[in-house]
Amino acid sequence: MIKKFYTALFCLLFIFPFSNTQVFAAELTPSEMKEVSRLQQEYAQLDNTTYNHNNLYLNKPRFKNKFKAGTLVPDYLDSQLAYTNYYRKLFNLTPVKENFQDNIAAQKTAAVLAALDANPMVNQHNLPYEKRPKIINKTTWQLARNISSKANLNFNTSDQTAGEVITDLITDRYNLTGADTGHRAWLLSTRLTRTGAGAAYGKNGYRYSVQKVFNPADVFRTPSRETVTYPNRGVFPIELLQGQNIAWSIYFSNKIYAGTPKITITDKDTGVTYQAENVRNYSHTGYGNFETIITYYPGSMPLMVGHEYEVKITGLTNYSFKLFQLQNKSTE
Repeated sequence: MIKKFYTALFCLLFIFPFSNTQVFAAELTPSEMKEVSRLQQEYAQLDNTTYNHNNLYLNKPRFKNKFKAGTLVPDYLDSQLAYTNYYRKLFNLTPVKENFQDNIAAQKTAAVLAALDANPMVNQHNLPYEKRPKIINKTTWQLARNISSKANLNFNTSDQTAGEVITDLITDRYNLTGADTGHRAWLLSTRLTRTGAGAAYGKNGYRYSVQKVFNPADVFRTPSRETVTYPNRGVFPIELLQGQNIAWSIYFSNKIYAGTPKITITDKDTGVTYQAENVRNYSHTGYGNFETIITYYPGSMPLMVGHEYEVKITGLTNYSFKLFQLQNKSTE
C-alpha cells in the first residue's frame, strides 16, 4: 500500500532510442496534484485483507447431503462495496448501496456455482451448460440461473482481497467474451443504484464471486453522467491500464452511435500519435444500460507515469488525461 504521497511535480526525463531528443513529462497542476494525493490517500485507506477458505465465511457453505449457501464475513462485503464506490468516484459517478436481499441472492448463486465446480472457462451466465444436482432444490436453482444472468461473475484460484475482485472486473482483462468490457460497463453504469455480493469456494479451488448489477428499475433512471471514458479525463491511475488484454472504452448513456469511429491517441510529451486497434461497437449488448459502447486497444503505445495523452474519437469526443501511480511502491 501507499507509504508516502507525491509532494512534487513530475519531472521525468526520457531518452528515446535512435534519437538525442530529450523529452520531459508533463507537470501536474496544483489542482491535479491535490487530486492525486486525495486518490492515493483514499486508496491507501481501503481494506487490503487477503481472503481465503479460512477467513471468507461467517458460516461455511455445505454441499454434502444438504445444500447451504453459507454467509460471508461482513468485512468482505463492506470492502467490496467500498472498492466499487472508490472506482465509481474516480469516474465521477454516484455511489451505489449494498442491498441485503441482493447479498443473499448473490451468495446463493455463488454457492451453487461452487457446488457445481462450474467450468470457469465458459460463460456461466444463466448456467447454460449445467444440470441441477439433487441437493439443490428447484427454487434455489432458478434463483441462481436468474441472478447469474444479472451479475458480474469472477472466477479465480488466487487468494485475493475483495478489492482485487473489483479491479479484475473494472479492467475486464479476463473477460471470456472478448473486448466488450461488459463487466466494466455495469460497474460504471450511470444508472446503477444498488448491488449485492456473494462468494464461495468449489472443490476445484476456484473462488466463485458474484456481484449483482442489473436492477430492472435502474433502466428508467436519469443517468448521473452522459459520457464515461476509460481512461477517464483528468488524472488516471496507470495501474488500471497495465497488463494484457485491457481494452479502453467510451460509453454514452443516451447518445446512439451505430458506426465504428476512427480513434487516435497522442502522447503530448513526445508528440507521437498512435492509431487505436481493434475498434469495436458493442452497443447492441446494452451493458450498463448504456446506449453506446465503443471499445478499442491502444496498441503498442508506451504508457508512462507523468505523461499526458490526448484521445481523439472522431465524431464523438476529444479529451486528455495524465497518468499517475496509485500505489507508491517506494518506502519512507
